[in-house]
Amino acid sequence: MLRSLQSLFLSLVVVIVVAITIGSCVDHDLAPPVVVNCEGSKTVSYVNDVIPIINTHCAIQGDGACHNGGNGDDINWTKLTNLQNHASELERRVKLAPSDPDHMPRIGKLELADITLLVCWVEQGAQNN
Repeated sequence: MLRSLQSLFLSLVVVIVVAITIGSCVDHDLAPPVVVNCEGSKTVSYVNDVIPIINTHCAIQGDGACHNGGNGDDINWTKLTNLQNHASELERRVKLAPSDPDHMPRIGKLELADITLLVCWVEQGAQNN
């Protein structure tokens, strides 16, 4: 009987320790998403504002090149219609914390000003302007 109680107690302690350990596994380094306020901002130009960001950070050549057509025509962001079709995903990913695995760009870093331009362009309707 005593052995049974000791075994039960030990099992309960193990379960509690495992539960506490698993429950405390939180990525404290994961920053919150970027907050962008487009209210009252200037009209973002696809030609003057968006294309330069895409060409510099997204449609690059070499290792990590993703949106220059090399990984499929559908995700070639140098084509306006492709970018428009994926605009909400573009907005979601550029606003994620750099430590998030879905964050874009995967190589390099966008400045807050560039993130703001991309997000506001999307929120203004992702127009060809």
